[in-house]
Amino acid sequence: MRTALSTLTVTVVSVSDTAGGAEAHTVALGQGMRQRGHDIVLYGRCPGWEEQGLDRREIALGPKWSRRTMAAGILRAPLERRRTRGIVDSSLYYLQFKREQIALTAPLSRRAPVVWTEHGRWMGGPAGRLLLAGYARAAEHVSRVICVGDAVADDLAPMIGRDRLVVVPNAIDTRRYTAVSDGARAALRERLLPSRFRDRRVAILAARLHRAKHHDRAIAAALASGSVLLVVGAGPDRERLEQLSAGSPDVHFTGHRDDVPDLLAAADFYLYCGAETDGTPTCVLEAAAVGLPVVAFDGDPGAELVPRCGGLVIGDPAELTTEKAAALLDRRGSGVAYVEQRHGRQTWLDAYEQIFRECLR
Repeated sequence: MRTALSTLTVTVVSVSDTAGGAEAHTVALGQGMRQRGHDIVLYGRCPGWEEQGLDRREIALGPKWSRRTMAAGILRAPLERRRTRGIVDSSLYYLQFKREQIALTAPLSRRAPVVWTEHGRWMGGPAGRLLLAGYARAAEHVSRVICVGDAVADDLAPMIGRDRLVVVPNAIDTRRYTAVSDGARAALRERLLPSRFRDRRVAILAARLHRAKHHDRAIAAALASGSVLLVVGAGPDRERLEQLSAGSPDVHFTGHRDDVPDLLAAADFYLYCGAETDGTPTCVLEAAAVGLPVVAFDGDPGAELVPRCGGLVIGDPAELTTEKAAALLDRRGSGVAYVEQRHGRQTWLDAYEQIFRECLR
C-alpha cells in the first residue's frame, strides 16, 4: 500500500511492559495521529495505550530485548519474523525498539515503508557490539530513522547514512505541563507533600528507578544542598536506593504516580540524572514547562538543554551548595517560553506527519 492517501494507516509494532519515555512517546504519537484523523493500531503492548482508547491487537512476540533477555530473543527472531504475516496491511509500519527493528523490518518493508524512531545514544559494551551487525543489515530496509537529537543522529550516520536520518526533538504536552499561580502551588504543596516537607526547599526527580540513571547523584546533591527530595517513579533499583538513603527523613520515595505535573508544580527545583544512552530528556522539558529550574550533571546526555531552560549544570553533587540551591528559586519560570516555542506537541506531530507522507511518495 505505497499510494499516498489523505488518511494514513499507521501500524505500530512494539512490545513493552514498563512505562518510560519511549512508551509515553508512542502513546502521544498514537493520540496525535488519531486526533488528526489517521488510523493507528498497535500490535503488541505499550503501557498507557489502551487507557487512551487506542486500538491494540495481540501478536505473539517475546519480551522486549534487554541484556537479560537478548540471547533468547535472538534465537526466537526467525519465528517472530514469520508472525508478522498476521499483521494487517498498512500505509506504513512504525518501530522503535531494537528487537522489532532488527528482526521485523525486512519482512514488513516488503509490504510498506518502515519508519524507526531512535530515542537515545547507541549502547556500548558487549550488548552494543552484538547488535551492531544485525542493526546495520536491518537498516538497509528502513525508509526513515527519526532521531530525537543531533547526537543520536551522529551515532547512527556511519551505519545508516545521513540521507535517511531526520532529527525531530522530543516534545511534551504543554497543556498538561504548565506553570501554576502561587496560590495553586501552595495548595498543591499542602495536598501532595509529606507534612515534614512543606516548609522546606523541595527537589524532585521523576524517572524510572534504574541503576543506569544514576539516582545516587541526585540523592547526594539534594542532601548537600540542604533540600528535601521527592523521588518519583518505580523500577528495579528502588530497593538499593532506599538502602542508600536509609535513615534520612529528607528523601521520600513516592513510587509510580499519575499526577506528576502536580508534583512538579509543588516542588522548587528538578534534579536530572541522565543515563549514558539518553537522547532528548522529556523530564527536563516537563519540569521546565511547569516552571522548575533544572539542575543537571556535566557530561550527561541532554545536559545542554538545561542552560536554555534557565537551569544549572554542575560537575559533582557537592557543588550544589545551600547558597546555589537557594539562588535557583529566583530562576523559577525561566524555561517556560523556551519549551513552549521549541518543544510543543503540535510542531512535533507536524514533523512526524510530514515524514510519514514523504515515505509514501
